[in-house]
Amino acid sequence: MRDNTAQIASQAPTTYQEWLSCFDSMKNSMNPSDETFAAARKGNFTGSELTKSALQKQIVETVNAVLDRSIKRFVRHLNENIIFNDFLQTELLFKRLKKDINKVLFFEGLAFLPRSFRCELGESVKEQMSKFWIDTLSYLSEQSIELSHAELEDVLFLVKRINLFE
Repeated sequence: MRDNTAQIASQAPTTYQEWLSCFDSMKNSMNPSDETFAAARKGNFTGSELTKSALQKQIVETVNAVLDRSIKRFVRHLNENIIFNDFLQTELLFKRLKKDINKVLFFEGLAFLPRSFRCELGESVKEQMSKFWIDTLSYLSEQSIELSHAELEDVLFLVKRINLFE
């Protein structure tokens, strides 16, 4: 069954049902594969305006669910780093978050979606995630100064060099 789900998730969706299966794979997997998002980027759809509207709603729900799960995982691991005063994996956490955020922007290149929908959703995701990114860095900067933590300052130097959006 798992192989069948993986195979479905790696094919570019073209029907409403295939899109729903793709979204389920994105939402219900603890770490959706890069292939699933790559397949979604290649997807297409022809259908009624009502069906396209329903598909847009599903896209928004999927984006929110994937980002929510990714942020929760990021915060959990970052908190562990802070609690155990171990910042070796912190840069990697930020890089993973960046990758997750960029994967979820799969909808931006889907020409069958209205340009206004793609732009508004893309801008919303980028604005919210940029704010989260900046707020997190600000908090960590405050902590490094407050605690005079040289290792955290070094990690922050590296993390601040990461461009969230390519």
